[in-house]
Amino acid sequence: MELIHVSAGLPWFWTIVSATVLSRVLLFPFSVKQLQGTAALAPYQAQIAEIRDEMAAAQKKRDTLAMQRAALRQKMIYEKAGVSIAGMAVAPFVQLPVTLGMFFGVKKLCDLPVEQLKYSGFEWVPDLTAVDPTWTLPIIATVLMNVQISVSMRDLVGQTPQMGHIMNGLRVLTTGSVFLMANLSSGVLVYLITSIIMMIIQSFTLRQPAIRRMLGIPLIPEHMRKPVPSMLESLKYARKWWAKKVEDARAAQR
Repeated sequence: MELIHVSAGLPWFWTIVSATVLSRVLLFPFSVKQLQGTAALAPYQAQIAEIRDEMAAAQKKRDTLAMQRAALRQKMIYEKAGVSIAGMAVAPFVQLPVTLGMFFGVKKLCDLPVEQLKYSGFEWVPDLTAVDPTWTLPIIATVLMNVQISVSMRDLVGQTPQMGHIMNGLRVLTTGSVFLMANLSSGVLVYLITSIIMMIIQSFTLRQPAIRRMLGIPLIPEHMRKPVPSMLESLKYARKWWAKKVEDARAAQR
């Protein structure tokens, strides 16, 4: 960020925006790789879900042989789909350090503070080291987080039966995060807002059939997509999940 600020002569507001956009561009190939694997595995999701249930049951029974058999079956499905298990695991681990590094890097700059950040170069957000007294930035960030989750749900719910309910849970949690964001400096919120906007654009871009074909991402037939669950359905699922956990705990005690 300092290199961008000095070499391009950008004010700090636009330096943070530019660095965030650059970080998302650099991570784009890993997002494509992950989406290629997810799309290739889509026709096998029912078998993968069955294998995961078998592995969970075998783990509870501590049946090592059954776990190995299930793992071998899963490996065979991945090979049939032309997907590397290691490759699917690498993408999130590459993206996470960059995303967190940017967040904590900007936060550190604002917390020190770096004096130049008090003169952002953008009239609407004059001091990047200060919190937003109007709560405008926290509200914008919270709304965009919900939009990004809603946009990505269409591509994620097909991965596991629980994914749609998890995403609905995240939507509820992000609504309350506005109070946490209100304590963050404006510079951090500028980073978050820019990053979320970039992810929304990426989701819409990678949804276009022509772009998917160009990048070698298989098209997922509509009949394979599971409908997005409503909040009421997710609430019922959560209650059922909790009741099962309580029942399992009582059974273990007996």
